[in-house]
Amino acid sequence: MRPSLFLMAFLTALAAASSAHAVERLVDIGADRRIEVRGEGVVSAAPDFAQVTIGVTSAGRNAGEAMAANAKAANALVSLIKAEGVAPADIQTSNLSISPTFSQTSPGQTSAPTINGYSVSNNVTVIVRDIPRLGALLDKAVTAGANSIYGIGFGHNDPSALLDKARPLAVADARRKAEIYADAGGVKIGGLMTLTEESGREAPVAFSRATIGASPAPPPIEAGEDRLTVTVTARFELTQ
Repeated sequence: MRPSLFLMAFLTALAAASSAHAVERLVDIGADRRIEVRGEGVVSAAPDFAQVTIGVTSAGRNAGEAMAANAKAANALVSLIKAEGVAPADIQTSNLSISPTFSQTSPGQTSAPTINGYSVSNNVTVIVRDIPRLGALLDKAVTAGANSIYGIGFGHNDPSALLDKARPLAVADARRKAEIYADAGGVKIGGLMTLTEESGREAPVAFSRATIGASPAPPPIEAGEDRLTVTVTARFELTQ
């Protein structure tokens, strides 16, 4: 069988065994001789900082009373966070809301529920750069009046430097795969024709909104490691 016919038969068998999302392609159509594969490079690293949203919700018989109570609690919370060594630049108000609360309706009641008070919520998003201190900070925040904590996540000061370490790994992985397919098809890999990249990282640790009370001990916060991934699609020329 001529090499070109063998490659076409090989491609047909490969397509039948691959999923709909497969990227690898081995092509030999006249002068258009190429192979296209997908490579992946992954690096793991401990995060440099944690980010968390801390909130305080207050109630009052009217909007002014609720707002005043909330302002007092929110100021105490922010003062506590700053006293724990968090820089002002790492503290940002992320939400401030006020809404009415309504009376409970009785079974069979036909009248509309009436407003019996107001609720005010103030949330701040905080970046904690000394991660081991995060648990103690959250514990003290609750003592200072915080009653909701959510959105805990982790990040890196220089993710680009980590991705730079993953990029050569992704290209090497693509070439490895290309050589495997080419060898199976009876041809050799030539020069790199095109290269495109899609980068990303696995989703950070996150928790849903939770209303909490005082705890007997600081909650454990495990930062673990993040996996940063670079994915490339590489096209190589084929030679005999």
